[in-house]
Amino acid sequence: MMVEQLLILLTNDDGAESVGLRALKQELDSLGKLVVVAPAEERSAVSHALTIHQPIRVREIEEDHYSLTGTPVDCVLFAVRKLLPRLPDLVLSGINNGPNLGDDILYSGTVAAAREAALYRVPALAVSLVTRNENPNFSPAAAFIKKIVQELYPGRIPQGSFLNVNIPEGDPRDYRFTRQGSKLVASSIQEKSDPRGRTYYWIGPDESEWVVEADTDYQAIKDRVVSITPLQRDQTDYRTLRWYNKEEEQIHLLD
Repeated sequence: MMVEQLLILLTNDDGAESVGLRALKQELDSLGKLVVVAPAEERSAVSHALTIHQPIRVREIEEDHYSLTGTPVDCVLFAVRKLLPRLPDLVLSGINNGPNLGDDILYSGTVAAAREAALYRVPALAVSLVTRNENPNFSPAAAFIKKIVQELYPGRIPQGSFLNVNIPEGDPRDYRFTRQGSKLVASSIQEKSDPRGRTYYWIGPDESEWVVEADTDYQAIKDRVVSITPLQRDQTDYRTLRWYNKEEEQIHLLD
């Protein structure tokens, strides 16, 4: 009896030609059939955006490696609804050049692509290298991701959930399951003038500070350990929901 080959979709938000994506593709090639659908250009910080007001165009760079003029979520949507013969067995988004920790996952195109896969009940990982180096070595991170995939897939990524993986730069040796951290937000807006004297604005450097607490992704990275944070498509705040329901019950008792 022939066993069906594992079908893996790779994407990212750094672009279809990015070094991190290439490193991941090379490392995972032995695990099954790899198909890449990634943005034609960098689309960082686009979150879960879809392109709905203009067409998207697709170009095959090489066999099973496509660039798409859209967002990371567009790439996953196109792959699962148009390109692939069936749903992929696994989706990996990355390797992102820079961290996606704490509150920053709300902005991340890397994380959004994995979340889109979770909407289809497909196991997914968003992968980021925590570095300030413009040209880091992604090979150790890619090798570690292969190890994680082999340990966790299949069966250890529940349907509707996905994993946000952040890897410290260097030679990672261990990982830790963590919760999403938070930060003291200090975004900045820079005001400038063009040659005609008209004012314009840039969103400036993020000067926020990490809140390093036990069991968080930030703490793991501080300890030089790979952080794996399980995330879910369901964003309900169950603690507040229980509070509201309890409050309503009390109101009914007073009636």
